[in-house]
Amino acid sequence: MIQNVIDVVEFQTTSQSLFSKQTYYTIKGSDKQGNFEVQRRFKDFVALRNILAIQWPGCYVPSLPGKKLFNGNDVKTINDRKKFLHAFCQKLSQLPHLFQTEEVSQIFLRSKDEKIYKKLESIKSPSTQDLLEKYQTLFVDILNVEIDASTLKEIDNFADQVRNYSIKLKNIKKIIKDSVQSGRNYNNCLQEIIKTRLINFENLFVSSFVNSDASMLIFNRIKQELIDTYQEKQVFNQNNIEILLDLIRLESKDCKIVLKQINDKINLENKVKSLENKIIELEKQLEKLNQGKVSFKNMIKQKSPEDSKKQVEQEISDIVKEIKQLSELIVLINKILALKERNRYENDKNQQFKEIMEILQQMELESIKIESQYWGYILNETNQLISKTQNQQQIECQNNME
Repeated sequence: MIQNVIDVVEFQTTSQSLFSKQTYYTIKGSDKQGNFEVQRRFKDFVALRNILAIQWPGCYVPSLPGKKLFNGNDVKTINDRKKFLHAFCQKLSQLPHLFQTEEVSQIFLRSKDEKIYKKLESIKSPSTQDLLEKYQTLFVDILNVEIDASTLKEIDNFADQVRNYSIKLKNIKKIIKDSVQSGRNYNNCLQEIIKTRLINFENLFVSSFVNSDASMLIFNRIKQELIDTYQEKQVFNQNNIEILLDLIRLESKDCKIVLKQINDKINLENKVKSLENKIIELEKQLEKLNQGKVSFKNMIKQKSPEDSKKQVEQEISDIVKEIKQLSELIVLINKILALKERNRYENDKNQQFKEIMEILQQMELESIKIESQYWGYILNETNQLISKTQNQQQIECQNNME
């Protein structure tokens, strides 16, 4: 089986005018149709996700970073988006029913059109019958599985759990955000001390006590060595807890998507109720027509009572058919939520958390290694200087005694 591989590897910002910039993200990968490489704007990603959400109600569609009204092309926003667009593509590749659609595999990943978002936005929304037939074909394994009131209750409980989880994530996000900022402040202070203040201190004060002997000025002497050999830049930029902040942000967006999936089903249920009320109104109209009463509207249109009756009867028939299909679709979506989506969500969270913890562990171990080498070198140079100073003092004392 050929595995879907997709990565957002880089970005390029171009200036259209003095006040207009556009950023293109390069997507590379391969699937059963071969290799692909395209450049897409953020609005192309948004248009793709929007059409997928319309075409797959009740099913999970990966999240995207939020839009920005202004300054969407600054370096921080672009780098931030790149991470989440990459995550979006990675998750799409793990959902074959989405990845293999024409919208993804052909239009988004292979089309040479300049304005992909317009092409995606022009795609017609599927009818209830289209959705039902697609779901019956794709989810054939759960068609004959019976669900009862307890299953529906489990879906409601799952929604409550996600809502509570979302609130907790919001609180955790603030704590981690504060921790990330504290880490940045610490790194900035450390950099200021090592690269500026200690060097200035040596130049202004220590130098006068060692007769301007440059070999006695540690940080002046080894500053280039710290940069070239001991990865000083990484020491000052390490803030591995940021990866947890990214995880929390993804988790928060996933919570919203799950609630949106459940809300899709609720919207369909409300649509059924609305159509049922519409039938009641039409049946009242039909009853009046059977009594020989003609509405003012039909009188203006000069419709015969028989034509009016046929029109109302046809309208009732169409609505009954639509309600039947909607009801079947709702039952199927309930099965998808209860038997597939809930398990997928829980398994994904466990797997994602495990992977993040493994990555964080590796990053922390690498950070400890780099910091140990960095500070070990400074300590070694300091000890050598102390030893050298002590030897000089001993020699001076012997000379004075003689």
